[in-house]
Amino acid sequence: MTFRLPSLQVDCSEYKKLERGRPIYCERLYQPFCGSDGKTYNNKCSFCKAVLKSGGTLRVKQAGAC
Repeated sequence: MTFRLPSLQVDCSEYKKLERGRPIYCERLYQPFCGSDGKTYNNKCSFCKAVLKSGGTLRVKQAGAC
């Protein structure tokens, strides 16, 4: 019997709807994500800010710290 893990994705669509040029303020909540750049982001908001800044090239490597 094999188990497949669903590919890890983070939905950042709520942040794309914000006006361009307006800053995104994130809560100080610690629920880390490890990005494909090897950096640990504190939470979904900070990860999504980095995704938008990267033009969508940044991906989630794993849930939790790198």
